[in-house]
Amino acid sequence: MECLRVKLYTPTGIFKNPLSIKGIEVYPLPPYSTIIGLIYRAMGRKWNGEYFQISIQGDYQAIYRDYVWFKKHNFKDKELGRLPLQVPILYNLWLLIHIKASEELLKEIENGLKEPKELLFLSGGEYPVKVEEVKRVKCSEKRLSEEETITLNFNAYIPKEFKEKISLSGTGKGILFSFSYFYKNSQKPKTYSWIDAYYFQKGTEIYGSLILDEDNNPVFLTESVVEELKKSEGEEYVRLYAGNWLMASACVGVLKVLENAGEDIEKYVEERTLKIPKSLWKKLPELYLDYLLKDKESVKRSLEDSYKQKGNDINPYNTLIYSRLRDFHSNSPFTNQSHEYIKRLKGVYSENLEEVLEKVKESFLEAYRKLLATTKDLSSTCFFCHERQAKNYVDATTFTPLFASLETVRNFIWDPIPICKECEFLLYFASAGFYRSAGKYLFVYVPDDLLETYRLNLILSTEKEIEQAKLGRVWSVVKYVLDLEKQKSSWVLQNIYFVEIEMVGDATANIYSFHISPNLAKAIRELIDHYPKNLQDIFSEFLFYVYTGRSLYEFLFLLLSGFIRKDSYKNLQGGTIESKIVQAGRNMKYISQNLLFFINFQEVLNMNTQKDYTNWAFWAGRELKKLYKENESTQKKLEPLTYRLLEAIRRKDKEYFIHNLIRAYLEVEKEIPYLFKEALDDKNFSMIAYSFLIGLNSEEKGKEEQANDEGENSESA
Repeated sequence: MECLRVKLYTPTGIFKNPLSIKGIEVYPLPPYSTIIGLIYRAMGRKWNGEYFQISIQGDYQAIYRDYVWFKKHNFKDKELGRLPLQVPILYNLWLLIHIKASEELLKEIENGLKEPKELLFLSGGEYPVKVEEVKRVKCSEKRLSEEETITLNFNAYIPKEFKEKISLSGTGKGILFSFSYFYKNSQKPKTYSWIDAYYFQKGTEIYGSLILDEDNNPVFLTESVVEELKKSEGEEYVRLYAGNWLMASACVGVLKVLENAGEDIEKYVEERTLKIPKSLWKKLPELYLDYLLKDKESVKRSLEDSYKQKGNDINPYNTLIYSRLRDFHSNSPFTNQSHEYIKRLKGVYSENLEEVLEKVKESFLEAYRKLLATTKDLSSTCFFCHERQAKNYVDATTFTPLFASLETVRNFIWDPIPICKECEFLLYFASAGFYRSAGKYLFVYVPDDLLETYRLNLILSTEKEIEQAKLGRVWSVVKYVLDLEKQKSSWVLQNIYFVEIEMVGDATANIYSFHISPNLAKAIRELIDHYPKNLQDIFSEFLFYVYTGRSLYEFLFLLLSGFIRKDSYKNLQGGTIESKIVQAGRNMKYISQNLLFFINFQEVLNMNTQKDYTNWAFWAGRELKKLYKENESTQKKLEPLTYRLLEAIRRKDKEYFIHNLIRAYLEVEKEIPYLFKEALDDKNFSMIAYSFLIGLNSEEKGKEEQANDEGENSESA
């Protein structure tokens, strides 16, 4: 078997999930359709219905975040809006592509890539693609035993059918994605075929039935015939897919509803697929209503309060349903107050709660029937499940924060978006999937499997309230993920992200996403267990600094200032983050080596490999303190020296810091250690200066006191 092997390079790559414009989610390698599109641009022609097999592997140096402009068209007012959005970008991306096709097509592809008809780009055209190799290679099928295991040298997409033929060493399962593939229809609106494939990171060991090229590179070709995803028509199940953050939040909402109904939810989940028996699906509207009204005491209080305020103008439907759904579905069949089945409940009130709830239930189910009846004559397949026939287009009635009206303002994402009735109803569960707190909604999404995403979001809703509540919950989620043995893929860890929806009007919202960077993930994994136990009271403040990107050296300066200048802050008041950190410093009985945690954590974030300087500088400070305490005259000079060094650190004045060090060592007739020259390097100054200052103010303790460093050693000043 002969394949065409292609090696590509581009400085950056942004491969967005089609529904990731506001909650940014990217693919770890370009999807199949992106590479197919590049091939046809190289050939200088459009797709004419032919198919070929393709294998995609690659690697990138790092992930970083940057801002790009997105455009939004207002067709009603004929305006063009722009929005700066932060997106994850793959830096220094290399791709290894194998292509298998008929000889005629393969030759055309080969000639096109060797002499492209136009400049080649990936990911929106920010940077050109360099074609580094186009070569015919011999490929052969081999069966490798477990003893002949090979290691992936590149990250790879392995099609679902191909994965069934191979075995993998270790516990890694790969991450399942659904990728756009060849066109089903190249006329507007364009529709794609979709293919399921697993993403495996380099270093994964595999064996079994493999295809290897002449240089022993594994080749993971797609199937020779384009097949649609499984059809659910005629089956006893409704299949729904958590293929992006929005559908994942809706699936989590459904799982919450089913669990509230006493269902064993695990039997309905397969990886990222929600598989619900049709008999249960028919009951879902009633189960959803039961979930929304499950707290009968709260429901009763809401009705009573509303009646006291509005009297006969009360509408129990608006009080109980609209109030729960309006932020996400403000103009939907379930919330639009112009609908007759909602208007007719105006003035309905009774002390018989069940009587009122029964009427609300009737109106809710009528709204569901109205939803099913609202259809358009579309020939498209549903964008979300890729299998059922679309019956409508998504707009603001379905999910207000993300979608706009097709008649007025087009969305940043693909337009128009066809949707089937099952997936349209599913989106109404997104509001149950998000955790609500202080007027904001939070959802954590991990591109792994649906059950884990569900469990992570339960942590958000059950975590005990603490200061900096959101960050505390985020930390609980991160810690949970780090504890999962099954989470072996760093791509998963690097791409945990949190979608936050902040309502700013009746039908408008800001959507933010924030993530755990690779460096932060590494710092948490390696160091978090060493967080000083005596500083648990300001753990949430520590998290605030970490998640907002503020330097922990600022955090450490406030902490040391509180300890060193206790008298200056004895009248400190206020509940700011900074004042709490200073107060924690005042409350410390003594300083110990455990404060180096903050320095080591920051240096992992800084990617500084010279972290061994911290211990050296700490012990240099400890030794100088010991020399100063040997006689009374020098002992009195220790406190002024500490103040001067702290001031030098605050000003980041390296010369003043070194000048005071020289004077300090001359005072005890010692030569300044040679390694202090490293403090003159901007990269090392804060690390060495703070480590030395901590050592200079630390106490020598016995084993028992040292053990207490890992417990509580603070008291009120």
